[in-house]
Amino acid sequence: MTRAIPSFLPTARLVSLALTVALLALTAGGATPSRAEGPRYAPTPLGAAELLAPLDTSSPRGTMRGFSDTMDHIYAAVTQRHTHPPGRARMQHLFSQMMSCLDLSAVAPSLVITEGREAAVCLKEVLDRVPVPADTEIPDADAVREQNITRWRVPGTEIVLVRLATGDRAGEFVFAADSVSRAKEFFKRVDALPYKPTAGSPGLHQAYVTLGGWMIPDQLLHSLPLWARTSIGGETVWQWVASLLLVLLAAAAVRGALRVAQRATHTPGMLTLGSFIFPATLIASSLTVEYLLTFQVRLTGERVLLAKLCLESVTLAGVVIGILAASRRITEWFLETRGKRGDAIDSQMIRLVSRVGTVAVTAWIVFHAIDRMGISVTPLVAGLGVGGLAVALAAQHTTENLIAGIVLFTDKPVRIGEECQFGSVRGTVEEIGLRSTRIRSDDRTLITIPNAEFAKLQLINFTRRDHILFKAVLALASDTSTTQMRTVLVRLRKLLMAHPQLERNSSQARFVAHGPASLDIECSAFTHTNCSDTFLSIQEELLLSMMEVVRDSGCEFAAQNQPAQVSWTERPRKGLRRVAAA
Repeated sequence: MTRAIPSFLPTARLVSLALTVALLALTAGGATPSRAEGPRYAPTPLGAAELLAPLDTSSPRGTMRGFSDTMDHIYAAVTQRHTHPPGRARMQHLFSQMMSCLDLSAVAPSLVITEGREAAVCLKEVLDRVPVPADTEIPDADAVREQNITRWRVPGTEIVLVRLATGDRAGEFVFAADSVSRAKEFFKRVDALPYKPTAGSPGLHQAYVTLGGWMIPDQLLHSLPLWARTSIGGETVWQWVASLLLVLLAAAAVRGALRVAQRATHTPGMLTLGSFIFPATLIASSLTVEYLLTFQVRLTGERVLLAKLCLESVTLAGVVIGILAASRRITEWFLETRGKRGDAIDSQMIRLVSRVGTVAVTAWIVFHAIDRMGISVTPLVAGLGVGGLAVALAAQHTTENLIAGIVLFTDKPVRIGEECQFGSVRGTVEEIGLRSTRIRSDDRTLITIPNAEFAKLQLINFTRRDHILFKAVLALASDTSTTQMRTVLVRLRKLLMAHPQLERNSSQARFVAHGPASLDIECSAFTHTNCSDTFLSIQEELLLSMMEVVRDSGCEFAAQNQPAQVSWTERPRKGLRRVAAA
């Protein structure tokens, strides 16, 4: 039976050549039997109008008549295709009419064509063997309306036609879903019965299971020796040989693609090709083999169902591998174009979002594919929900750190390379991961803190300051006169105002305290830097200049254990915080 040619037909043609060679090998040394006897019934050729008109399925009579005539036309076209090749459009129309007579709602979407065709063949075989009422005894459209008929059973059988109640085809009669699913069972029951003299397609099932598709010439199949056409396990020997050959060819192609992919990963400029050649070959091979086994070799029954299930699983695996490879390449390309560091939290978060999105898309594709195979996904989803809850409870701390890492990414209180302080610890952020943050302290020790704890702490970010405050308290001797104090204050203010690295508006020098042993002057100003090293250099220069101002003014620092107190918000990495006066 013909079918619309898929997009991967060039590959299928190449494989079919190998298949033809194998079949030719089977003919070597074998006798050439005579051609099978042609059909005893020749249906009326279809006219142009009939090629476009849909079947009359408004009543059991119309459905029975249309189904039988359509199957007879298909049988004639298939068995006589070596002398009168049928047009592809005509065959597609016949197949469409045949499928319109069946209720395939209970069949998995991916198996509709295969199961529908085999069920139609089996039902026609039954109808060609058992007594069927004459057309006048089958309810027509008028009888349906008058008697409100919603189902009709073929007398003496369990084959039932039902009236569709919903959907676009509501009111049409089709073979019930139960009858379609049990069609093979019905055929096995009557297989030993002879055909009726009026049978329109005698030998339809035999032709369906033994003849190949349009890629395999009938002359080649008829020239095979008798043993090659012997049925074993429900299929002929040549079909088993062809199936094995196709699987081996596909396996060889996939293995070759895997080797090419492995070599490409070590070749500059070939990484992208190496990432996609294997999944692409896996998908193309499985689709090609599935098409050839289903529509050219024409496996039937449980064999074709098992083959389609396995091959669709392989196709699904190729799609998943391709999605993972594409996601990984796109993510790395994005990070490279944006100049992101590989260990930065931005890069890690982008990778995390990419992986989560990839998992979501992959899960949707897997569930959709499983549903198309006819497997209910409801128990699977329910199981994943219970399993997910158990995993979440077992990994609650990891999940907490992961969420905290996302908070650090979105809020960005610190970045890699910035200097910060949390609690009593101060250092430079070296890495912000999804689980923990690493900080290099001032004494060069590496501190690792979980993100959940790090996000809860009060963080002081020193790198993001726009200015650093300089503040120093000079303790002068208590015998300093008022004139000397005024002179020192004026000169200190001039010093602060004239310094190019200090803000003029914030510069101050004030007499703030008259203590029992000292007279305190407080000097403060904002520096034009946020760099710690630069600030320490400015601070050192200012303190030395202040010492000179005090000495040049004839003043002395207070004679005490710590005569001069220097206070600032930025502390040096090494050394003392306070400078004692000489």
